[in-house]
Amino acid sequence: MNINLSLVEQLDRQAPQIINNIKKAHEKGNLELTSSGAYHPIFPLLPDDEINKQLKINDQGNRRLLTDSFQPKGVFPPEMAFNEHLVSLFKANGYKWTIADDLNLRLFEIEVPYNKIYSCNDFPVFLRSNFWSNKFANYKGQWKNSKEFEEELYSELDRWMGSEDGYLIIALDGETFGHHHPDLGEEFLVELFQGFRNYKNHICLEHLSNLSSLFPHIPQYIPCGSWSTDQVDIENKDYFSRWESPQNKVHTLQWKFTNYVLGKVRSNSNEEINQKMDKALFSCQYWWASFWKFNPDEIYKGAFNMMSILQNSAELLEDNYELIKKGERIFRELIIEVEKERDNRRIKHA
Repeated sequence: MNINLSLVEQLDRQAPQIINNIKKAHEKGNLELTSSGAYHPIFPLLPDDEINKQLKINDQGNRRLLTDSFQPKGVFPPEMAFNEHLVSLFKANGYKWTIADDLNLRLFEIEVPYNKIYSCNDFPVFLRSNFWSNKFANYKGQWKNSKEFEEELYSELDRWMGSEDGYLIIALDGETFGHHHPDLGEEFLVELFQGFRNYKNHICLEHLSNLSSLFPHIPQYIPCGSWSTDQVDIENKDYFSRWESPQNKVHTLQWKFTNYVLGKVRSNSNEEINQKMDKALFSCQYWWASFWKFNPDEIYKGAFNMMSILQNSAELLEDNYELIKKGERIFRELIIEVEKERDNRRIKHA
């Protein structure tokens, strides 16, 4: 299970019983927990120092609020946004593995493994099955119950792997179950996990860290991308198009403003302002500016938050007039571009 500190903080305030349940499952050895970016940033789009900081904040916070035995071996990059540069950072921080999406390999015509684990620089990179994960994410009533899913899964695994041992990783957003798809709620999940017992001689559940010792590690290039990357993104070399597409003027201005504010805040030693900046790097503000999901309110939420942080930071620095003036200029450019995009979309739908 991957659970970012930002969610743990909310659950600690609003639903502490959930925190307690996760803690119990982890401490009993039933649930492996991973590390991630504390406030859900897109790692490949951040400077190394910011990635390291997000990992550190996440692990320290989860030890404080979730369980003091939180010592994750693996890293789940938010949105499975991966590039090979991350490997050196994860290794330097003492982690033992990470995970990416297998669709990006298939788009590069690289074989998706089931009986070996690909590695970059001697660092295992597990691969999430885009095909099987999206059967849940795009669920359209194809299974009447969990038993029908298990029968389909067993049949397909048998066809793919034959008599060999192999593994399959299904990973997706938790809100898929019950929220996006009410039919895949608690009753479905309880039956699903109970049903795996019927296949215990053929299928078993395993922690990813344990899988690492069960299969050979094979050096392999792992392409850039996220679990949202598609064929068009690959062709355009626009691997993180939902969050920073060079073809998207709003994205360009968002990151120009983000990097400007980030640089000014990190030159300020004020701890409170720096903590606000940590939280301000959340990925949703950029996702809602993408060509597929455009929501000005969410874009403005991130932009106004950063403008406030810049103003707070400027109050503590000399020559703050010029600092604010340049920030406001980028901010206005961003607002103008968002409204232009809003108008263009209104005209298209008129």
